[in-house]
Amino acid sequence: MRPAGNRPCRRGRHMRIACACVAAAVCALAAPRALGGAAPATERRAEAPRFSPAAFDAGEDCRWDLPAADALAMNDHFIAPPRGDREAWLSALRAYRAAVRDGSAKPVLALDFRGVRAWVRMGLAPARALALVPGERLGVSIEAASVEGNRELCVAFDIHDVESGAKTGWSEVRATLPVPAGGGWHRAAAALEVPAFDPEAQWLRPILGMDATWNAAPGKARIRDVRFEVGDAGRMRRAAEAGAAASTGLDRGIYARPDLAWAARAFTCHFTFMYDRSFYDPERGYLLDAFLDDGEREFGGYDVIVLWQGYPRLGVDPRNQFDMYRDMPGGLAGLRDVVRRARARGVRVFIDYNPWDQGTRREKVSDEEALAELAGAIEADGLFLDTMSATSPSLRERLDRVRPGVALAPEGHPAIGQIAMLSLSWAQWLHDPDPPGLLHLKWIEPRHMQHQIKRWDRTHRGEIEAAFLNGSGMLVWENIFGTWNPWQEEDRRLWRRAAAVLKRFGAQFASDRWDPFYPTESAALFAHRWPGDGVTLFTLLNRGPALAAAPLVAVELPAGAEAFDLWNGARLDVAGGKAIGAIERLGCIAVVAKERVTSDFLRFLDAQRRSFGPAAGEDRRAQAASVVEPAPVAPAPRDACPPGMTLVPGATITMRLSHRRRECGCYPDPGVPAARWPEFLWGSPHDGTIEHRAGPFALRAFYIDEAEVSNREFKRFLDASGYRPKHPENFLAHWPDGVMPEELADHPVVYIDLDDARAYAAWAGKRLPTEPEWHLAAQGPDGREWPWGGEFDPARCNSGGAGTMPVRSLPEGRSPCGCYHMSGNVWEWTESARDDGHTRFAIIRGGGWFDAKGSIWYVRGGPQPCTHHAKFLLMWPGLDRCATIGFRCAADRRG
Repeated sequence: MRPAGNRPCRRGRHMRIACACVAAAVCALAAPRALGGAAPATERRAEAPRFSPAAFDAGEDCRWDLPAADALAMNDHFIAPPRGDREAWLSALRAYRAAVRDGSAKPVLALDFRGVRAWVRMGLAPARALALVPGERLGVSIEAASVEGNRELCVAFDIHDVESGAKTGWSEVRATLPVPAGGGWHRAAAALEVPAFDPEAQWLRPILGMDATWNAAPGKARIRDVRFEVGDAGRMRRAAEAGAAASTGLDRGIYARPDLAWAARAFTCHFTFMYDRSFYDPERGYLLDAFLDDGEREFGGYDVIVLWQGYPRLGVDPRNQFDMYRDMPGGLAGLRDVVRRARARGVRVFIDYNPWDQGTRREKVSDEEALAELAGAIEADGLFLDTMSATSPSLRERLDRVRPGVALAPEGHPAIGQIAMLSLSWAQWLHDPDPPGLLHLKWIEPRHMQHQIKRWDRTHRGEIEAAFLNGSGMLVWENIFGTWNPWQEEDRRLWRRAAAVLKRFGAQFASDRWDPFYPTESAALFAHRWPGDGVTLFTLLNRGPALAAAPLVAVELPAGAEAFDLWNGARLDVAGGKAIGAIERLGCIAVVAKERVTSDFLRFLDAQRRSFGPAAGEDRRAQAASVVEPAPVAPAPRDACPPGMTLVPGATITMRLSHRRRECGCYPDPGVPAARWPEFLWGSPHDGTIEHRAGPFALRAFYIDEAEVSNREFKRFLDASGYRPKHPENFLAHWPDGVMPEELADHPVVYIDLDDARAYAAWAGKRLPTEPEWHLAAQGPDGREWPWGGEFDPARCNSGGAGTMPVRSLPEGRSPCGCYHMSGNVWEWTESARDDGHTRFAIIRGGGWFDAKGSIWYVRGGPQPCTHHAKFLLMWPGLDRCATIGFRCAADRRG
């Protein structure tokens, strides 16, 4: 093997790790070496977690195979249809499911490294129980076979936060284990030193695989045993016990629980961005009934809504994801009312968890405790696990103690063992192959609900087809963090028709009686058969030319039974034992016993037929108002420069700005043709860059405050005007009991929203600066990067991250116009409000004292250059008032 010392020592994101000292022995089918050297033949090895899906998680480009699956072609997401003998394929398919469920077969991990990463990780519970200690020796032994290409298996560690359990980084590669070429099973072993980390705040999770940071050459291998061993027998035993579920197979207990049974029929999930004006209106409050009415009209009704509160706002100030829920309109009591009203209409409500949110204010309890408390407080029905593909038994247990019946759904595709705790999951960005595949997780447990989602696609036809054929669900997501991507009318009509069938016969689509890839009369026509009591269904997908009056599938008609086309709402003829009908892409046949052909069933059939009505004309849902120009600004003329302000000479400028898309996009530059607006509005890719060349703006001379408005000045305004906002939540939250702290008198006023700032400006005979005005005052006419020059200088701005500074401090950091703190201290409101009819936003400038660390998903914080701005989504005052946003005023020069 290649010792880690042969490569430069690297630094992880969260800690410095010395290069490991590694010793290894490799020999075909030889016994692994114990820690510290070869173990005597009579020495009994310590108990360790069994290499299985319950004790190890297969990550990207890895999957678990069982001997029963050797006759099947599959990946993590889909199982391929039969290519020959269907009965043999079906027998293998059922044997595979049985082996997964009962845990009787020893699995093999298939690793298919494609040049990015492919890792298998010790399970969360066993890894925590192993409780690795910095500096101790860790033994690693494997049994593997090289298939092709790269033969170098790497050992590394994921770094997890103690409180939340969330992954916060990794150690990079610490050792390698080469597997001999030529096929056949080989054993390899190594001993390495556990790298340094902070056990009070972190724990390590051992991982094995391939990674481009070490060797980007693609490779395939099969692994049938992995052992991580330390010298402490007690910790080894506890780790083995934590992974002992492997011996009992897949625990499907949650699917038999009455309080969680609803999840198996939650076919339509809506990702509800709470800032969307269809859900919350600043004047009228929560519009839940109108919102749900729209869902019924356009999508056949929502079964679940996910209330999303934080990203992309998280990181502007120290508030964490839980604070963002607390600061929603009406607080937690208001949200509880929303949940109750939704549930009264048969709609379940999920809240969101962002495990990456570790750089904001920390709760006094662990994230798991905070989640359970929040779910209990608002009576939530489920938790959506953002960026996660797994959960922990402890979270499931905490939720059951606080509020039984709370379902868990991760964004990522979970390993099979995880569906023992996850009632639902996203089927995100799945590529349905040709011919179409069988949903892998749903085959293992038909009651596990998956929601197809490709959020940035313009059409969702492919997702709808995969969902309906497999009797599964869809995620409806139109407001993507402030980017409007509406469903096309035809897609909405398609899903309404599909959802009507899925919901009416939900029990059959969650049954083990599922008979996949039932034979059809056309090579391009695919069918799944769903037997039930008195009704047998066939979901159909046609990937060939449209069929008309053609034989589709063979059906058996018991005495008195009839065949129906549920997709088109019509009776079907049966000739020669074949159902005769028409299909373009999707279809559904039902063979219905005489006693089940009720008046209610016939009304359902009629509704399906009428759903084919003509389109309503112009699709208003597809529309969004232009956000090229902000709302107009009323002038505030002055004859002379007021005290505390400075004159900014008129100039013609172009704002050259650059920032990440962050999935929320931005406004298009004025003058850009409408055909190019998506270059700015679109939020994908999230780490892509938007380059603005906004202008030219011909600005007349104006006055601007030399300094940000201070607490002392704002108090003077309150005393003189008697101003009190309509919504007092978080107004001047840094003033205890409404009393200004004297020590903050000369610091910038914060916890004021855009309207509060406008009220002050109007009282002072001023207004807020437009964004181009603010830009010119900060940068001057020479296009400099920072207000003081071309290079960043932490001594010229508030870069310490400890809080605000007096508004007239650091004179050496002033802009060419003499303005203080136009980088750092606090972000500043500009008169730049925009509203596309779905989401409102304003532009804030300058950066602030706070900088959330540890995640790319946060708003970029700290002092910002003149070439940067941030899109700040507006919702309501209690949320929009931040500890990090203040303002300064401007006025027009008369004449």
